[in-house]
Amino acid sequence: MISSLNIKIKSHLVMFLFSLFVTGSFIFGKLYAEIIEPELLTFYRFLFGALILGSYLVYSKNLSRSILFRPWRYLVLGGIYSVYFVFMFIALRYTSTISTSAIFALMPFSTLILDSLLFNKKSKPLIWLALGLSSFGALFIVFDGSLQNALKFKMDYGELIFLIGTIVYSSYALLQPRLNNSEHLLITTFGVLIAGTLIVGSTLVIQGESFTPDTISLGLILLVIYLAIFASIGTILCLNYASNKIPGTNVMAYSLLIPFWVLLVESFGNEGLAPAYTYIGIVPIGMGLIFLYRNS
Repeated sequence: MISSLNIKIKSHLVMFLFSLFVTGSFIFGKLYAEIIEPELLTFYRFLFGALILGSYLVYSKNLSRSILFRPWRYLVLGGIYSVYFVFMFIALRYTSTISTSAIFALMPFSTLILDSLLFNKKSKPLIWLALGLSSFGALFIVFDGSLQNALKFKMDYGELIFLIGTIVYSSYALLQPRLNNSEHLLITTFGVLIAGTLIVGSTLVIQGESFTPDTISLGLILLVIYLAIFASIGTILCLNYASNKIPGTNVMAYSLLIPFWVLLVESFGNEGLAPAYTYIGIVPIGMGLIFLYRNS
């Protein structure tokens, strides 16, 4: 029982790291969203992530033939990651990091709905209440605290496209455990990164896009390194580990922390304090997170 408890605690700590890694993606990605094409940035983050992790697997002699078993699984998971990351960088061109992080906070509720519809998963009323409450707070921020905007479903282009990407991404925590074949965690992560590289690379070829950025700077190189190591290898490792140890809804609940981190950075950054409705919307998001922790 103690061992099982330790595994759950470790899973929650891993997902805490996940929230920090994703927060960095929003904040740093916003700085370069208009400098490099979203597909190209996503391609290089996957490519360098695959090269780094692949080199480690070869060096440590942990690369096995299990990666060749049902390779379509990695295409499914890599496709989910590809859609999400490309849509995220497109969205950051049009909307703020606070709005995108608030939309990301809708992911646990989206996961809960998909789990219920696709896999007939029964969840406690408290979980529905907690995620419904947090989603209300997220939407309050997205719609600028305006009931009129909510009734008209008034969202800018960036918010709408990121909402689609977030819904797609919410399926990852549900599908990963069902597609897992007891492979080593690093093997699964490597497979997802390779699949993502192939998928995004193929779209660049089909569109006739160049694989060379128009502008190359030290900051852009550092961004790609961060995205490859922390926001690609790191987040996939976190999700793959925790998805097999705790329920998918609990895994995705850690996305509720991200608006807090983003708001904290933005409040003490050059932009100054965020609009008042942002801080009001954060309250129900935090309450939903507390309810989920108590349930866990």
